[in-house]
Amino acid sequence: MDNSDLLDTLEKLHQELKQTENLDDESRQQLQHLMGDMRTVLEREEPASTEEDDSFIEQLGDAIQEYEVSHPSLTAALQHALDILSGAGI
Repeated sequence: MDNSDLLDTLEKLHQELKQTENLDDESRQQLQHLMGDMRTVLEREEPASTEEDDSFIEQLGDAIQEYEVSHPSLTAALQHALDILSGAGI
């Protein structure tokens, strides 16, 4: 997988997260956790189990739905990350 696109998307997501003021602590922690999971995907040398990937993709999809209306910029970055991961077979 070409990690440069995902790294760029992670950086954009990180910037969006920093700039978003009306995000409660729980939501902010959830998004930071998802970003950490994305970094883990990038750094791993061995493929994860399908169950792990499915769980992560499901969490990412849930976050996209949750923030779609209230935080469209975050949603766009999350969707872009999901698209890259899906294109890489994850």
